[in-house]
Amino acid sequence: MGKDEADRNVHIELVFSQEVERLQRIAVGMGLSAEQGQDMLQDVYLKILDRPPGFRDPQDAARWLMRVTVNQCLTEHRRRVRRGRRLRDVFYHRSERNKAQVGPDQQMVRTEEMEAVREGLEQLGELLRAPLVLKYYCGLNATEIGEVLRLKPPTVRKRLSEGRIALANVLLQRGIRP
Repeated sequence: MGKDEADRNVHIELVFSQEVERLQRIAVGMGLSAEQGQDMLQDVYLKILDRPPGFRDPQDAARWLMRVTVNQCLTEHRRRVRRGRRLRDVFYHRSERNKAQVGPDQQMVRTEEMEAVREGLEQLGELLRAPLVLKYYCGLNATEIGEVLRLKPPTVRKRLSEGRIALANVLLQRGIRP
């Protein structure tokens, strides 16, 4: 392995360590439990070691990592569907500040609403789920989502719109006003 190739390996590992929190949010948003998310991130890391893509731009490397993470999550969902497993609970992250501002009753309502959103996301197809997770769990815009999913921004915006409508319908059926 040449020096240039070794530099790229270190580079992608550094980008991974910088992006691990975002990758965890993707895993949670895609319906994996905290444990499953950690296992999936280990698989993503092994892909780095097996075949380092050799990016020179950290943003390209971060997009590649997000794309691999989304694909790994989708693969996990497909495995569960084939085996007939029920999706497990998703670990919901809240900042300590938000917890302190909310009383116990409000916290319970918020938890129930987040559970309903998680279940609603599970009911969406993967074409609609991935853009919604990247938008609302990771804060990416349509162009960034398009780069991760290899879609044109108008396609991303259309899927976001369709996904929001589909999710709203699922929530309305459960008696929750979005």
